[in-house]
Amino acid sequence: MGKYFGTDGFRGEANKVLTADHAYKIGRYLGWYYNQNHRGRIIIGKDTRRSSYMFEYALVAGITASGADAFLLHVTTTPSVAYVVRTENFDCGIMVSASHNPYYDNGIKVMDGNGHKISAEVEAALEKYIDGEMGELPFALRDKVGVARDYAIGRNRYIGYLISLATRSYDGMRVGLDCSNGSTFNIAKSVFDALGAKTYVVGNEPDGTNINMGCGSTHIENLQRLVREKNLDCGFAFDGDADRCIAVDENGMEVHGDYILYVCGKYLKECGRLQNNTVVATIMSNMGLFKAMKREGIEVCVTTVGDKYVNEAMVANGYVLGGEQSGH
Repeated sequence: MGKYFGTDGFRGEANKVLTADHAYKIGRYLGWYYNQNHRGRIIIGKDTRRSSYMFEYALVAGITASGADAFLLHVTTTPSVAYVVRTENFDCGIMVSASHNPYYDNGIKVMDGNGHKISAEVEAALEKYIDGEMGELPFALRDKVGVARDYAIGRNRYIGYLISLATRSYDGMRVGLDCSNGSTFNIAKSVFDALGAKTYVVGNEPDGTNINMGCGSTHIENLQRLVREKNLDCGFAFDGDADRCIAVDENGMEVHGDYILYVCGKYLKECGRLQNNTVVATIMSNMGLFKAMKREGIEVCVTTVGDKYVNEAMVANGYVLGGEQSGH
């Protein structure tokens, strides 16, 4: 890990650890870096924190000042940024979010054109520029200055993609959702409704300061209560930027990341789609997961903690499924 960038981007209390100046410099460097051989195209998403708007516009200022174009998904999920950057030929994706942390924290996550976390080399160069160790970068002049464009259509395409993944109708299913007053507040219900489910939602009234506050994947008691009181079939709780999901069964029992890995791994193996009969987990996974996988004839590749490392192991070995107990 570097001075600023950890396993999940540059994160800290807004305007104390992570400032608008930092965001501007990140935008300046990325705009310059991806503008070398063609006009750079960078897609930006954000969660519902009050400070996310400040960081979004600071990033846009830096990107366009360096001559690249910025495209705004607005409030959306981290997975949607990864999807759009990969499928619509963007050079880079940026998500403004501090995931499951309280509203006064924020973060900047940077992805490459494949939707993966950027390389350690690019992160190191970014940190040098932030600290003034690279000298100033040239400003774009005249018609070379970049532009910012609305790109909400990218979020809508992602919603369509999610709907297309379902293998059957959810008609007759009663589903609870906890949107954590975060990025899924305007996405999750529409997906389940479109698939035919009767959907009940909590944590879908963001006000800029209530993201993750007593709700979402780190506080599933609200979802458990909803599922029991409404006699629902299941429930799903997301964190602030929806790169974590914890499920609840019809009895309100928590179905955390290890359970989800087991269910998905077993299903993919039965379908003949589990590459090398292997899933990727971290050292934080419960021993029960390893025993259950062994019983099913599934190998487990173990990494250190962090979805970044899970992803690296998957990419390096061609594995199709990996995750963390926390719901990543």
